[in-house]
Amino acid sequence: MLYRSLVVVFISILSGSLTLAQQEFVAVSQPDLRVTLDSEPPPAPLTADELLAKFVRNEARVRQALNHHTFKRDVLLETIGPEGEVTGQYVRNSQFVFDDKGNRIERVLYHPRSTLRGMKITKEDVQDLAGAQLLGIDITETGKYRLQIAGTETLDSRTVFAIDVTPLQTPNPFRMRDRFFVGRVWVDADTLQIVRVRGKAEPQGKQRFPLFETWRESAGATFAFPSRTEADDVLHFPNRNVNYRIRVRYYDYKLFASTVSVKELDEPGN
Repeated sequence: MLYRSLVVVFISILSGSLTLAQQEFVAVSQPDLRVTLDSEPPPAPLTADELLAKFVRNEARVRQALNHHTFKRDVLLETIGPEGEVTGQYVRNSQFVFDDKGNRIERVLYHPRSTLRGMKITKEDVQDLAGAQLLGIDITETGKYRLQIAGTETLDSRTVFAIDVTPLQTPNPFRMRDRFFVGRVWVDADTLQIVRVRGKAEPQGKQRFPLFETWRESAGATFAFPSRTEADDVLHFPNRNVNYRIRVRYYDYKLFASTVSVKELDEPGN
């Protein structure tokens, strides 16, 4: 039975974002960036441990493929009044590209002054936009999470495995940079790829973070990449409650070379 066991896997949260002045990125080589899933049919039904291990391998390969893609992200964060009216907004539209060392960076395209009411956007909020809310969990470090299969469900006419994700250690509110995802992921039973993520980023500390959902959709023939994140939650602060809404769209995925050169747009001779 799939419910009888669990496996401890090793995952971490992506962190941080960087900005860059307007530059043109030119690929100078195009290596073979094809990444394949662990899709060989098993000789017999998988145990829970085997299924989770295969899911972990596939998630690592999805992330490897995503690391070879540029994409755009449109962020809209809003505070909502008692009658459902929008009282403030935070807008951050970006393109995620690569620098000349092959590192992914954020190029902010549009970011007007925030008009949010009753709260402000912190570095942890921005970190979560590029981490927990984008991908939920990351299989890169040891000793961080426990996964447990909660059962099978039907989601959008397909069979999925529901997997609960809990930290192996209690998130420390005095170490806000160490972000954890706490929640559930839904994994397609055929491809063993994540199709939905639902949970929160921890720790909370003096700040409050909403319950969010992120959906993944096919970005090609093989991989499902994030397509949108949504949240509509009431954040309970000591002296007030704030109705907070998130709408994020991820789109325009493009395969890019891992070796690039950077050329300023106003370089002499152009």
